[in-house]
Parts: sequence; C-alpha cells; structure tokens
Amino acid sequence: MTKIIKWVLFALVLGTLFGGEAQASTLTAASCNVSDVLSAINSAKDGDTVIIPNGSCSWSSGISTAKQITLQGATVGGVTITDTDTNAADSLLSFTIGNSFHTTIANLRFLPGSGKGSYVSMNGTGLAPLMHDVYFNLPNFQLQHAVSWAVAGGVIWNTTFESTDNIGGACGTQVGSDSGSIVIKSTLSWDAPSTMGTLDTNGDKNLYIEDSTFSYVGQVPDVDDNGRVVVRHSTISNTSGGLTHGTTSATGGRQMEYYNNVFSYTNTNRNANRYFWGRAGTALFTQNSIQAITGQCYGTKASFTFTVENASRSSAHGCATGYMGYHQSGAGAGATPNVLSLVFAGQTPLDLYQTSDPVYIWNNTGTGQGSLSLNEGDPRGCFSINPATGTYYTTSDFFKPNRDYFVDTSSNPNNGEKPGWAPYTYPHPLRNGSSASAPAPPSGLAITVQ
Repeated sequence: MTKIIKWVLFALVLGTLFGGEAQASTLTAASCNVSDVLSAINSAKDGDTVIIPNGSCSWSSGISTAKQITLQGATVGGVTITDTDTNAADSLLSFTIGNSFHTTIANLRFLPGSGKGSYVSMNGTGLAPLMHDVYFNLPNFQLQHAVSWAVAGGVIWNTTFESTDNIGGACGTQVGSDSGSIVIKSTLSWDAPSTMGTLDTNGDKNLYIEDSTFSYVGQVPDVDDNGRVVVRHSTISNTSGGLTHGTTSATGGRQMEYYNNVFSYTNTNRNANRYFWGRAGTALFTQNSIQAITGQCYGTKASFTFTVENASRSSAHGCATGYMGYHQSGAGAGATPNVLSLVFAGQTPLDLYQTSDPVYIWNNTGTGQGSLSLNEGDPRGCFSINPATGTYYTTSDFFKPNRDYFVDTSSNPNNGEKPGWAPYTYPHPLRNGSSASAPAPPSGLAITVQ
C-alpha cells in the first residue's frame, strides 16, 4: 500500500471519530428578540452554540425545540428576557433533550412581566442537560414555576431563584413569593435502586443543584414523580421550603440530598413555614448550617416537616391501614421484591419493591438543625382505625424515630451518619467539560509507512 493511500485512510478515520465535534458552529442571533433567537436556533445543528446578544427584550411567545444545542447570552447578566406570554401552558424556552449532546442554557436573566407559564422546561430522554449563570425572578403565584425539569439527571450551577416583591413588607402582608422555583420529575423509575451519593456512579441519574441561591421563594425544589435531587453548596434564605410530593401525585418524589448548604431566616416578617417538607421517599441532610425559623411575626416553625399522606388524606393510592404507606416518607426501593417484613396494607397499587430507606439528619450546625415536626394530610379523607391506639391512623403511626428517621444534633460527623453514604464528586464533572458528547480521543494511533 502506498504512503498516499495510507494517509488518506488515516484522515478518513480521524474524520469519522471527530467529524461531529469539528462541524460544530457558533451562531449569533441578530438580537435578543424572540423571532431573531428562533431564527438562529432554526439554523443551528445539534452540537452548535447559539449566542443571544446582550440587551433587554420582552417575549410574548416562547420557543420549543428538540435541537441539542447550547443557548447562552453573550455575557453573564447581559441578556434580560421579560415574560409577557399570558398562556399558562407555555414555557419561554422548552427543550427536548437527546442522546448526542448535552442541551445547555447559560447567561440569561428572566423577569416576570405579565407571564403566566414558566421560564424554562426540560423534557425527554438523553444526556443530562446543563444550566448555569441564569437568574429567575418570581412573583407570587403568577407563574406556574420558574423551571420545569422532567428528565433524568442534569446539573444546575451559579443560578439564582429570587423574589423582589415587597421584601420590606410588614407582618401580615405577602413578603416575597411562595411560587415554585423548580419542579422536578424524572424518567427514571421510582423503583430503580437508590442513587444517593456515590451510588450515582456516573453522576447522570440525579439532578445536581450547586452553588446557587434561593431567596424569598418557595418549593426549593418541588420534587415530584420519581424525582432524585441533590442540593449542595447553595444558599437558601427566607424560603418557604423544598418538598417531595406524596400520594396526591402518581408516584411521588423519590429522594433528596441537602449538604454543605446555608439555611437562613433573617426577615421575621416573611412567612417561611419550613425549609423542607417530606411527603414521600427518603432524604438526608448533613454538613448544613441551619438557622431556626423563629420570630415575632409568625412564631417558631420546624426546619423539617414530614407527612405520610395516605394515613389521613384520601387519594387514588387509597388509605394506608398498616406499615408501610405507599411510597411514604422513609421509603425507598430494593432490587428484588420485598415479601418478608413489610405489610404494605392499603397500598394502591401494591409496590413489592418498596422497602425501608430512612431519612437521616446529622452533622449539621445552627439553632435549627434538630427541629423536626410531623403533620397530617389535609383534608382528612381516611378513617381507618389503628387497632393499637383505637384512633385514626396518623403520620406518627408510620413514620417513627430510629426506624424511619434518625436525627443527631451532636454536629459530630461520626455520629448518626447514613450507613455507606459518601457525597458524589463536587463540583460535578460536567461543569468543566464541553456540552458536546464527542468520542474520546483515540490513543496509541500509529502509521506505518512502507
């Protein structure tokens, strides 16, 4: 074989390996107007980057795309988009992810205007999407949510969710916003095994929210059907709390991890009912600084509240009549059907993979670190009698200390920890990489010339 032919073949091999990455382009929209941004996206290919020029624009309609692209403002904080789309079913930016490239959003600011829907939504299956250096301003219950995240995995960092409504308001007025910051569902099954900590081997099963700020807002985050979320190295101030959905949803939230965060309550005129409300699945809290929610206006509130909803609240999942309730707080799933110890009385549907996976709260600091309460689903629609007490079942019959939850307030990392848990790599590796999912460079290539 001649030298020329071999070099041609070598070039063809390289073209095959790196062709997608080499063809990626950067396109710049003519302006920040929705029509110009849409035109640029329509011209883009999977793997391309679309730049929105700095400026301020109002969008009365949104953009929906399945392009696997990076959409970013020219500079951090340089692009402001005001939402004037009054259709509550709309998102200003709606993405369907895919398997070739990480869909990415960056360097944008969103203001509410007269908008009614949401700012951003992620849907579909594929590579974990990314979002960073984005700002969301939330009015009180005007929008559905700032962000709807209905995919498995993802990374969000350097992002702010805040309300600026009436921050200096008096006691008894609406101070800030209780709107949903981000609602999360996952395409991963509820019954898939735990992906807490390093069990998320590749870091692509959980949504990671890192180095972000939540201020005077609610639902930080709102973890709905199958959701698996990690909130870490973030600031959560004057909020009315994150939560997992329970039996009022199809399957409820699956798992939550909060660690290395600062929870603060500095404005006693702000009605912050809790930092977290567990209504399904499992959770852990460790290495957080947690200030007590206490003040003259609204009194003292627990940092953590837990509910087993179908102990008292009727839903499509029936009424629990014995341990465990359907996907209740302090529950997870195992790899094989569990038929040995759990009754699952009253579960609808019966989930034989459900197993005990307790909530752990340990190695935190601050005046609110051990503040926990239980409450009931409202309104009561279940009237089953607990034969052990002769009264209606309540959350405390299903969610018991040192079985379904463990709390240690010694601030000692060696006391009360969740067995076998270790945090996943921080910062998340995807923060430092390209959004493109190109093949790894080949190694050991050699050309033999004869």
